[in-house]
Amino acid sequence: MQDIEFNGEFEDEPGLCSICGGDSVLTGWNEENDLCRFECTDCGSIIIVDSEYNETILKGEKRDWVTYLKEHLVFPFDARIDEVQGHALFEEGPLRYGDKVVVKKISGEFGMHNIIADIKKGTETFRFPLCDLAAEDKKSPNHYVLDHYRTWSANC
Repeated sequence: MQDIEFNGEFEDEPGLCSICGGDSVLTGWNEENDLCRFECTDCGSIIIVDSEYNETILKGEKRDWVTYLKEHLVFPFDARIDEVQGHALFEEGPLRYGDKVVVKKISGEFGMHNIIADIKKGTETFRFPLCDLAAEDKKSPNHYVLDHYRTWSANC
């Protein structure tokens, strides 16, 4: 893949980095092999995508999100429930859309894209999908890290 030239004409297409959930930019096209080259503006990865959406990573590596989030989020932090799965919005229960909570720590994984966090609402502690929470302080590093994880979790 390193030797393939990506000098065909293309229209600028924004994309989503499958490594970090950040923005990627189409930087090349190889018409002969029907390949696109994307570069991430956030993590610097370079990914080649074929016509069947198979990816080959030229620079960077798949992210272990549990480890990454434990290393890059500062706990505890204020968040709000920003999404609810299923019909929880209409059900009776202690957690509802829009509730403000405190994220205490990452407590585990459930499946490939669901990282579970220990959260606190009032005096009660719950386990809740991290991808359904949004950091309250939009200027904090936690907001940036969590937003990228949420985007990756929803789309990759």
